[in-house]
Amino acid sequence: MAVRPSVRLLNGHSMPIVGLGTWLSKIGEVGNAVRVALDAGYRHIDTAQNYYNEEEIGEALEEKVNEGKVKREDVFITTKLAMAGMAPENVKKETLLSLKRLRTDYIDLYLIHHPVSISDEGMSEEPPVRFPKYKNGALKTSFIDPLDTWREMEKLVDEGLVRAIGLSNVNKQQLQRIFEKARIKPANLQVECHAWFPQYEMAEFCEKRGIAFSAYGPIGSPGRPPVEGPATPPLMDEPALKEIASKHEKTVAQVLLRNLMQRGIIVLPKSVTPERIKSNFQVMDFELSPEEMDIIKGINKELRLFQFNYYGKQNFLHPFFPWPELAQSYQPGQGMEQL
Repeated sequence: MAVRPSVRLLNGHSMPIVGLGTWLSKIGEVGNAVRVALDAGYRHIDTAQNYYNEEEIGEALEEKVNEGKVKREDVFITTKLAMAGMAPENVKKETLLSLKRLRTDYIDLYLIHHPVSISDEGMSEEPPVRFPKYKNGALKTSFIDPLDTWREMEKLVDEGLVRAIGLSNVNKQQLQRIFEKARIKPANLQVECHAWFPQYEMAEFCEKRGIAFSAYGPIGSPGRPPVEGPATPPLMDEPALKEIASKHEKTVAQVLLRNLMQRGIIVLPKSVTPERIKSNFQVMDFELSPEEMDIIKGINKELRLFQFNYYGKQNFLHPFFPWPELAQSYQPGQGMEQL
């Protein structure tokens, strides 16, 4: 199945189907990763206020623009509003700070990072404390309706500060609620998606409404910290995947990415290793057969690798927590300082 290099958004702009993920990229490494990615042909960079790396990404992008290697309008930048910035009075202020850090006049796609808001008590500090906690380690959450946050994000589009807005880490009911009530419809949903957790129902839900679907953790996020979810062997160790990769003379990571892309899903592989960054982009020169797609479909475990344990079990009962059923498998987290 042929794969288009970009996905058309509801606003008419195109979003490249392969982006560089930057979560967990250490300060001092992410800038070089962005430089390598842009030189390799990437035109989509995914970040977030919560990653604390927007400034370094902005420096790398500005450098490449000044060198004449890329034009700003050819690079698609996604960033995400911190959960501690979701109060309506904070949304524009936080957006302007992201624009300053990214050294750009506009953001291509701006997402609500998670539907559960966090106290903004430490946001005025430098650097901002985006994850204040109680003594028991649970995050200090607040009770801001994501719809109220959304209304403010719509104003950002009106002002030209943001071109498209979307959501991350929401369930189907939350997405539907925003979609029905929004003046500007969600252009994109970004959620965990990989061969063990393929999200068929959610992907179909988005497709029917013209919402672009992005996958984080598309190769199983082998570097995710223990606080995020269950300890498992790497997804890339699946024998069936190794066999398919060998047949195509590709890496297992490339097979996993291609599988999602053939489903029309935008992929956001993260790496700071130059060879892997380049390899993850070399996914347009082969095709998985229908039989191979079915084999990959057969390894589905409906296994969430990201279970947000760092929120603390008490917050699994928060009215906007998207998956309260995760409380049954909750394992005490280590704190956000581990992320």
